[in-house]
Amino acid sequence: MMLFTTHSDYVESNEGLSMQVAKNYLYNAAYQLLNIIVPIITLPYLARVLGKDGVGIASWTNSLVTYFLLIASLGIVTYGSREIAYVRDNYELRQKKFWEIQIIHFIAGLVAILLYVVFIYGGGAVNTRIHNNEIFLWYQIWVIFSGILDISWYFIGLEDFKKTVLRNMFIKLLMTLLIFILVKNAHDVGAYILLLAISQVIGNLSMWFYLIGHFKLPKLSSLSFNVHWKPVFLMFLPTIATQIYLQLNKTMLPFITGSTVSSGIYDNADKIIKVCLALVTSVGMVMLPRMSAHYATGESKQMKKSIYSSMDFVSAIAMPLAAGIAAVGPTAMLWFLGQSWGEVGSALFLLTPIIVFIGWSNVIGNQYLIPTKRLTDYTFSVTFGAVLNVFLNFIFIFLWGVEGAAVATALSELAVIVYQLIVTRQELSISKHFVGVWRYILAAIVMYIVVMVYVTTHNVGFLSTAVETAIGLVIYGLMLVILRAPILKKVISSAIFR
Repeated sequence: MMLFTTHSDYVESNEGLSMQVAKNYLYNAAYQLLNIIVPIITLPYLARVLGKDGVGIASWTNSLVTYFLLIASLGIVTYGSREIAYVRDNYELRQKKFWEIQIIHFIAGLVAILLYVVFIYGGGAVNTRIHNNEIFLWYQIWVIFSGILDISWYFIGLEDFKKTVLRNMFIKLLMTLLIFILVKNAHDVGAYILLLAISQVIGNLSMWFYLIGHFKLPKLSSLSFNVHWKPVFLMFLPTIATQIYLQLNKTMLPFITGSTVSSGIYDNADKIIKVCLALVTSVGMVMLPRMSAHYATGESKQMKKSIYSSMDFVSAIAMPLAAGIAAVGPTAMLWFLGQSWGEVGSALFLLTPIIVFIGWSNVIGNQYLIPTKRLTDYTFSVTFGAVLNVFLNFIFIFLWGVEGAAVATALSELAVIVYQLIVTRQELSISKHFVGVWRYILAAIVMYIVVMVYVTTHNVGFLSTAVETAIGLVIYGLMLVILRAPILKKVISSAIFR
């Protein structure tokens, strides 16, 4: 999917983004399309083969290791790509920055592994649930190794998405094939965990071969690490805050509900939402290095124009996705995952607003606050969301279990975008962000009502879901035409990325 603007804007480089950005978005869109297809294939298979307990164990242990992966990764992916974007035309300085940042990455990774080992031994001694799943936690340690080897940030900074995307696509396809070959029953939970983790290790290791012959091993005396510690740490704070409230629900649910099954239920709903978010937020990944370059050259006016266009694009895509999943998701889960997974549908319905909220915050945060080095505001926004999520989890999970975790997440994401809009209101007009959004909201509401009428009058099944999806797309498209939505003008103008 592409965002369009006028042909003259496209031709003149100072009025639009380059063809390179368009190619990057196409590469990223292709990868996100694969991210949609793979879960559609593997989720129902795993739900039936591993069962609720197996999926729950894999989800819960992965949520635990993710905290240590954050320590290993710091804020390297975002910070590193931004720093490389600043100096991408200076080969010597670019090489120097790469080694400075990556060595910090290695050090953080070793610390994370040490802390994780201590956690397994210490946690197993005081907590029965950790002790009973100790073997699976050991399998998850490979996730941390994959994080240490991840240098995708370097290629993102160069706007070379082809290498990272093709690598990721190959690994994901291979992993999908191996899931069907190696994961056959509920006893293969360990094999499934190892497969996911080691495939990432191999994928990230393969990226290093692109540097052979281009980069030399550095002299440590020539490197300056001090300049990076503070910004890396500042970037680490929002990263860990964001991941805490993305993972904390899955971590807390078994402790409060008493069963890892609840973690698996929430995780399956979360994965469906992330499939949609992949389409909505992929534009932010592509735009971050370009926005950093605009900031470095003082092109603030171009930044603002791009942000308003990105917000319009995200709204046009996120609204129908949220409404469509809310209408179709609850019944579709009954045939997609199986009748025993009906609770996933309820959690899915309650999570749908975050498709819109995260889409918007991705534009403000990744395309403005981070490139303009306003890390304090960015950090506070996601930290506030994380703290609020923890507080709400203790209340809502206790009251409503999995559904309570979903409500807590949605409210936390809403708090994040509200704060970001407030702190950027002097530079970015709130009204310009949402000038055409009412059309997308109205179109999505009409689509939801029409689809729900069909849902309530037809049997549950694959064919019904396919028809519901088609009806939704047609109704939303017709409503955009009737309402003369801004996105249509950009599509008709036949050029890419304002």
